[in-house]
Amino acid sequence: MIREVMKQYFSEPVTRHEILRDMGRLVAEVEVDGETYFLKGEKQTAQFVETTILFTELMTDCGLPFIVPEKALVGERYVRHKDLFFILERKGIGEEISILRLEHIQELGKSLGKQHAVSSASDLRFGRGTSWGMFGGNETDELGDYDENELSYLDLVHSVKESGQFEHELAAIQELYLARRAILQAEWPKLPTGPVQGDLLPYNLLFQQDKISVIFDYDIAGDEVLVNECVANAIFLAWHHDFEGKETPKERFQAYIDAYTSERSLSNREMEMVPHLFAIIRAFRYDRIEEGIEKILQGDGKAFLDETIQLLKG
Repeated sequence: MIREVMKQYFSEPVTRHEILRDMGRLVAEVEVDGETYFLKGEKQTAQFVETTILFTELMTDCGLPFIVPEKALVGERYVRHKDLFFILERKGIGEEISILRLEHIQELGKSLGKQHAVSSASDLRFGRGTSWGMFGGNETDELGDYDENELSYLDLVHSVKESGQFEHELAAIQELYLARRAILQAEWPKLPTGPVQGDLLPYNLLFQQDKISVIFDYDIAGDEVLVNECVANAIFLAWHHDFEGKETPKERFQAYIDAYTSERSLSNREMEMVPHLFAIIRAFRYDRIEEGIEKILQGDGKAFLDETIQLLKG
């Protein structure tokens, strides 16, 4: 299949290929005439693939280092083969970063701010949500319906009830969480939204001298409430990513927000929502909740629940 698809891009033969992923989507590294590319095939709609290409072109035109898919011989930037849509990306220049320093966090904040500044001024839309989305209802696991924050909350509630302990702590958590969610839900439709890559984090980037040189991977791109992605990214990078340096997580978080707002100012309405977003996202990130549930079911969860209450109080 790979060689058949590549014939639609090059008259020269593929000299080497290696399948990197073949579960849910096909990703292969291919070499043609001494150049390396990544061929990616997914079961998507033509509308999503075409919007993704327009999105990468829009961001590249504004100076962001997104990889724009290569053109096939017939001129299109994607190829349809059997039941998959394929794009071909030229391998970028740079290196992956697994341990961050403050300079990287600031660079990430600036890059998301730039992306959001472009997004907020664009009419382009994917027509679906992202994995950061909230208030979809969780009727399905499709982007737009899926709400990881709510699911983490429900998992915690279930585990506390199952333990038969911590009734007082659970009542406090429920009251605080639901109050903040209600405020956010009422404001959600009024907050700036736009098309985003949806995963602007180190594992989808290459760096050169602490600057992002390449942004790739668009399979979970969608439309998102911009301040929601900003706060969620900042929390992940500040509290949940490997880091070297003397800065505390709170200082890293603030550095990210400061870098973001140097490129895109938050409106008054967005600023009012930041404390509510911070409280529920920080308290109910899935990996924090998974660790907490283990403690609760072992009967040793009071300190974790007390910390959750304090995070929700702000």
